[in-house]
Amino acid sequence: MKQTQKDEVRRLLQKSYNYKTILTGQLTGKKKIGDKTYGVVLYQQARCFLPAEEVDLSTPTINDPIGALLGATIEFVVTDIQKNTVFISRKIAKQLRRIEFENNVKEGQIINGRVIGVSPKNVYVDAFGYEFALTAKDVDYKWIHDMRERFKVGDSVKAKVISKKPPSISIKEALTTPWEKDPDRYKVGEQYVGKVVAVANLGIFVDLLEDGRQVLCPPMGLKTPIIGSVVVVLIKDISKEQKKMWGDIVRVISEPRI
Repeated sequence: MKQTQKDEVRRLLQKSYNYKTILTGQLTGKKKIGDKTYGVVLYQQARCFLPAEEVDLSTPTINDPIGALLGATIEFVVTDIQKNTVFISRKIAKQLRRIEFENNVKEGQIINGRVIGVSPKNVYVDAFGYEFALTAKDVDYKWIHDMRERFKVGDSVKAKVISKKPPSISIKEALTTPWEKDPDRYKVGEQYVGKVVAVANLGIFVDLLEDGRQVLCPPMGLKTPIIGSVVVVLIKDISKEQKKMWGDIVRVISEPRI
């Protein structure tokens, strides 16, 4: 980093210390300083140190809050500068963001968030000082087998504020889907070509080739087509409110080569 860049980074860090302006960096490691462990947060190539007690995860049972957020992009405020060592707090940044959420954000508003963790069944989103554990029903109108196939730590996402008390958001409600563009495109009794994208206990999920809308079909036992198969689906029921369709697979056109 050139000296002019270093001076600018130093100025921004000092500004955060003086005025509690919120900065953003990536938690890239853990480091011992004396007898304490700190998270190493990289801010424009400058190392900042985050004490474990300033991580402030919403789940207090996590024994290693720094480790839980490794790789995540986090917001922080500088709390101390000792020569070339910068100490920061995520807790204070969260408190400031919550005040902003209370004063400036309205229900129904679309906001930005960051993915700070992903498990098979949940994606954890940090937005306005809150950590939201979202399940598949909060994320998409389509079937999601594993959240890790859709999200990774560090992703930016848009979400709709469902309620403020308690805070609740939905990525699904912020999506633009074919249902908004053409809600009456399909009718019960019609047949369409689609591709099998998932097979689960609930049934067989087929994405229609025309616009990607998904149809849930009942299991077919040993005759269940494999993922990737192209099939003909008979539409049996439609819910515009839920943005869902149900049907039957009436014919398998082709199956992928294995």
